[in-house]
Amino acid sequence: MKTKYDYDEKDTQNLKLVIALSRTHLEFSRQLQVFLNAYKMTAPQFGVLEALYHLGPMRISELISKTLSTSGNMTVVIKNLEKAGWIDRLLDKEDKRAFKIVLTESGRRLIADIFDQHLAFIETFFSNLEEAEKEKLRDLLKKLNGLTKTTAK
Repeated sequence: MKTKYDYDEKDTQNLKLVIALSRTHLEFSRQLQVFLNAYKMTAPQFGVLEALYHLGPMRISELISKTLSTSGNMTVVIKNLEKAGWIDRLLDKEDKRAFKIVLTESGRRLIADIFDQHLAFIETFFSNLEEAEKEKLRDLLKKLNGLTKTTAK
């Protein structure tokens, strides 16, 4: 692509990586929302239900950490999930000043029903990659995020 600006090879490569990561994230988010629209649910709502389903009751601060959310967004998500009858707030027995968020029975049934289909959605999204490529991509993303130690050579 001809541009008004010329960058060296390293800068051009980095710019292309940013665009590729952004496009991939955008496309995944778009497809996930299309999938979740059938359940009248947002991705953050799904994330909270999935975290509670797999990890059990949690404080809001724990949910924010586990779902990579913000406190402002989480307040709205919790309120809407509660209004839908999928979660409850219970007084934390260990700290009476705090609440634990728990799945209701209807919330548990919903996420159990959705999760197998979610796994199929993810499999379809990554279907262009071989298993070894998926593993390599995961390792590279973890390295990029600083989650693995790199050794200087």
